[in-house]
Amino acid sequence: MRNLLPTQKSQDIVFVDDVRELKGIKGLSNKRLCIIKTDFKDINKIKKVCKTYPNLEIWLACNQVSRENIMTANMCGIKNVVEYPLHQELIDELFHDNTDNKTEKVSAEQDKFKYKAIKGLKVMIVDDNPLNTELLEETLKDLELRLFVFQKPKEAAKFVETEKIDLFLLDIMMPDMSGFELAQIIQKTKLNANTPMIFISALSDREYKVKSFDLGSCAYIEKPFDVKVVRSQIYSLLKIRSDFEKQSKSKDSYLAMVIHDLKGPMQAELSALKLMTGLYGENLNDDQKEILTDVINSTKYLQNLVANILEKYKGDNGRVVITKSYNSFKSLVSECCDDVKYIAPEKNLLINVSYKSKIDKLYFDYDEIKRVIHNILTNGIKYSFKNKEISVNINDDGQNIIFSATNRGLGLDMQKVGNVFDKFTTYCEEQKSVNAGLGLYISKQIIDAHGGTISFTSVPNETTTVTFTLPVNQKA
Repeated sequence: MRNLLPTQKSQDIVFVDDVRELKGIKGLSNKRLCIIKTDFKDINKIKKVCKTYPNLEIWLACNQVSRENIMTANMCGIKNVVEYPLHQELIDELFHDNTDNKTEKVSAEQDKFKYKAIKGLKVMIVDDNPLNTELLEETLKDLELRLFVFQKPKEAAKFVETEKIDLFLLDIMMPDMSGFELAQIIQKTKLNANTPMIFISALSDREYKVKSFDLGSCAYIEKPFDVKVVRSQIYSLLKIRSDFEKQSKSKDSYLAMVIHDLKGPMQAELSALKLMTGLYGENLNDDQKEILTDVINSTKYLQNLVANILEKYKGDNGRVVITKSYNSFKSLVSECCDDVKYIAPEKNLLINVSYKSKIDKLYFDYDEIKRVIHNILTNGIKYSFKNKEISVNINDDGQNIIFSATNRGLGLDMQKVGNVFDKFTTYCEEQKSVNAGLGLYISKQIIDAHGGTISFTSVPNETTTVTFTLPVNQKA
C-alpha cells in the first residue's frame, strides 16, 4: 500500500497493517484518510478509534469483502470496506492534481445549474441504519431535493398515505418490515402507486436483485456504492420523471384550452336549435321534429361531455373550488329531474322521486352537486331498459342527507369490474354504448370535496344504484 502512494502526498493518508500502529502516529486527526487492514477480530479496537477521531474518515481493508463485513463496518460508522491488497486505480482516485481539482470545480458549477431541473422534488429514504441515511443525504445534498428520511419502515408506510413522493430509496433488510414489504404497501396507495423506487442494499444475492426488479424497481444499488454514480443515477431518473410530467401537463393544458373553446359554439348551436324549434315547430312534420329533437339531444350530450372534461382537468390539477351556500336540496333534486325530461321520454322512462327526509336546506355548492345529480340521472337513463322506472330516493340518518338513484338495465357484475370511480373507466362493450368514463370520476371528486361519500352497486340485468351522502352540519 505505501509503495502505491505518491510520495509528495502520502502525508494526507495513513495506512496501517494493524490498528495498534495508530498509537505512534502524530497528527492523526488532521489526516485526510486512514485505512486499517483488519480481519475484523479487532473491530472493538477500531470502534474506539472511530469514537476518538469522529472527523477522521476511516476505511477498512480486508482479504475478503463480504456482506457481513460491510454491515459490521457500517454499524461502526465506517462507510467503506475495500479489498486488500488495494489496486492502483483506487489509490489514483484518491489523489488529483490541481488541474483535476479545477476541472471538478467547473464540473460542480455545471452540475448545480443542471440540477435545477429537479430542484424541490420529493425523495424518501428508508433505512434502519442512521449512518446509511446520513450518507445518502450527503450524496443527494447538491441536488436540492426535499428529503424525507425514516429509520422505521412502519412510520414510512403511514406517511406515504398522505404525501406524494417522486422517488423512493429503500433498504431491504430492516427490522419489523423489509424493503420489499414496504414497496408492496407503497404500490397499493392512491398517491404513490406509480412512484419509481430504487433498492440500495449490501445484499448482492441474485434472487434479491430479481425480486426487486419484479417489484418494479428502477435500479438495484449495492453498498458500498460510488457516490457520484448513485447521484447521477438518481438525477437521471428524476429528470426523466420530471420531463414526462411536464409534457403530460402541457398536453392536458392544450386539451383543456381546446375543450373550453368549444363551449361557445356549442351553446350558440343549442340556442339556435331551440329558437328554430320555437319559431317553426308547429309547421314541422313528425319526421322533421324527430330529427330536430335528436340534434338538440346530441348537442346537449356534447355540452355535458365538454363540461365533464373541463371538470376532470380542474380536479387533476387541484383547482376544484367548492363554494358552499345555504340551499334547498329538495329544489335542486326537482330541478335536476326537470332537466333530464328531454331524454327520458325516448325510452318511455318514468322518473319517480321520493323525498322522505325532513331535512331540506343545508350548505353545499349548488352548481357542483347539480353536476353530480345530473351525471347520475343521465347515466341511469342511458343504461336503463325501455319502459322502466328510475327511482330517486332522498333520506337522512340525522348526520347526513342521503341521495340514491336506481335504474333497471343491463347492470354490471361487481366481481368483474374495477373501481368505477376511476377516471376514464368505461364499460362500453358490456353496456353496448359510447362513454368517456368521466361522470362518476368527477362526481366522486365533488362529493369528496364536500366531505361526503359515494358508492355504486349493480346486479347484472336487474338494477344499478348510485348513492351519495352530504354532511348536514357542514358550514360554508
